[in-house]
Order: sequence, then structure tokens, then C-alpha cells
Amino acid sequence: MKRNGSCAVNSSIYLVYMSFLIIFVSLTMVNLLQFPSVLAQNATNFYDLYKKGLYLDDAGNYTGAISYYDKALAINPNYINALDNKGVALDKLGNHTGAISYYDKALAINPNYINALDNKGVALDKLGNHTGAISYYDKALDIDSYNTNVLDNKGVALDKLGNHTGAISYFDQSLDINPSDINALNYKNIILKILGNHSTSIN
Repeated sequence: MKRNGSCAVNSSIYLVYMSFLIIFVSLTMVNLLQFPSVLAQNATNFYDLYKKGLYLDDAGNYTGAISYYDKALAINPNYINALDNKGVALDKLGNHTGAISYYDKALAINPNYINALDNKGVALDKLGNHTGAISYYDKALDIDSYNTNVLDNKGVALDKLGNHTGAISYFDQSLDINPSDINALNYKNIILKILGNHSTSIN
């Protein structure tokens, strides 16, 4: 009888042990199954923050936009779009030197990132470094010679250097690609009027 009682006790202990083991394994499996979704949530969270920054940027709240770009970059410091757009927001606030520092960070990750090349050119242009600006526009055009934004910006920089004919040639290239490019049309028209070519200016 004692032997049977001992077996019963051992069986009870075994059942309790197995119950705990099953619970432990179940909880472990749940955590393992949830782990990828947690990673996915963290991975997309910085993008949601970035999008909030874009929304504020579009609304003209550049300081607010920067705060969200910073939050996104705190999660993913190498997110090139956030680096570039923070630079744009800083530039709109008049901090051209600060903007360039973020374009440089973006270009350190991808030297062929056209937006950062073009935007750095714009910032340099605003600082009065038109020749430096053109060097970055040229780098961008080496990658994409049909980028009308860059063509227009190079035209503007050439015009500021007094090379009006060269400027017009770049506006013409832009207009060959997109005849409805308002910026190119306006810039070319202004230069032609300054030069006194009223007969060839665009009304």
C-alpha cells in the first residue's frame, strides 16, 4: 500500500511538473510568435513619425516637422529621407549651414542621392556660393540629366554668376523635357526681359 501511495505521489508530482512545462513552452512559443510583429512595429514606427514630419512640413510648421524628423532619426539614424527633409526644413527656416550638414549626412550614406545633391546646391546658392552650387547640380545631372528641377536650379545659379546665355540654355533643356515647366518659363522670360530681348520673351 505504501508502495502504491508513493507511486501516486510521484505521479501527481509528474503531472504538476508536466503542467508547468506545458505552460512554460506555450508562453515561450507565444513570445516567439509575437517577436516578429514587435520588430515590424518598431521598424515602421520611425516611418510614421517621419510622415507626421512631412505633414507638418507641408503645413509650413518647419520647427514641428524637425521635431518629428528627429524622433524618426532617433530610431533609425540612417533614414536618408528624414535626413534630407530635415535639411530642407532647416533651409526653409534660414539655417542654410545646418541644412547642408544634414545633406552631407544623407550623401555619406548614398553619394548618388539626387535630392540631397540638388538641395545642397540650393543651400550653397543661398549662401552666395554659386560656383559650389553648380558643382553639386552637375553631380546630380551626371546621374539624371533629365531632372528638370536640377536643370532649373543650375540655370538660376548661372544667371547669378552673370552667365545669362548659359542660364537660358539650361532653362531651354528643361523646357525641351517639359514644355509646361513654369519655373523655367518664368526664369527664362525674366532674363530675356533684363537682356532687352522683349520680342523673344514669353508672355
